[in-house]
Amino acid sequence: MDINRLRVFVNLVETRNYTRTAANLHISQPMVTHNIKAIEDEIGIKLFDRSTKYVHVTSNGEEFYNKIKPMINRYYLAVQTIREKDYSEQNTITIGFSSTPFNELYIPQWIKDFKKQKPETKFYVESLNHNKLKQYLETNEIDILFTSEGDASDLSNSQTYPLISDSFFAVMPKSNHLAQYGHLKIDDFHDQKMIFIDNNWTGVEMIELQRQIIHDNPHIDITYANDIVAANILVNAEEGISLGLNFIYPHSNDRLAYVPLNWQGIIRYVAVLHKNNDKHCVHEFVKFIQQDLSN
Repeated sequence: MDINRLRVFVNLVETRNYTRTAANLHISQPMVTHNIKAIEDEIGIKLFDRSTKYVHVTSNGEEFYNKIKPMINRYYLAVQTIREKDYSEQNTITIGFSSTPFNELYIPQWIKDFKKQKPETKFYVESLNHNKLKQYLETNEIDILFTSEGDASDLSNSQTYPLISDSFFAVMPKSNHLAQYGHLKIDDFHDQKMIFIDNNWTGVEMIELQRQIIHDNPHIDITYANDIVAANILVNAEEGISLGLNFIYPHSNDRLAYVPLNWQGIIRYVAVLHKNNDKHCVHEFVKFIQQDLSN
């Protein structure tokens, strides 16, 4: 049975007046009459006794009303609950990233500044390894993935949005003799202690760079760290040389040297969204970040 017809029935029982029900529901009086007759025809029971002045509800009509009114209320409560849930989900952004000094500095600031414009937005963050993050993006468990363009290249159902472009450098204690170089080549790391990032926690460009260094420098001593933050701690402890991109280290350390590396040109840092992500707030947030980084 049509829920709108039932609304007409319930309202007519409560007003006992066709004209008032028509006004309440913003329909014509003949439409009220049509809906009531359609209900009576469908259930085969007379619900009202009509006169020229008054509407009398039959005993069956009263009983039907007592059964239907709670059902109507539950229906609209369910609709309201679902709409509120949908509204909440549409204004929720889940961010996925791997820990870097850049992410730990800028993501909180982006969230804070964006909420000044869109205070209804709610944020969640997931810090995981790269493989897990890509899996979560494909299954829509996160809305935005921050990673390198190369790392996102195997995500077939995604759209990338450029944020920053940069080149690799080597970061090392200033006491290391390589700190005096203006540029470094891949084969300059022979006999050095190197701190590499575990393959699950870095992009494909870094993985390829680390492989090439191993290939060209068979005598290096390698320590693996599970992310850039851990690698940075070891470099500060003078345990070796690490690799990075300038934007990843937004604050330089006076004890360390950052030497440009001759390696494959520009690396692009991007925001990645699933192609089917239709959340307006997510797209607005990405545009907000792009504008912030362009200033």
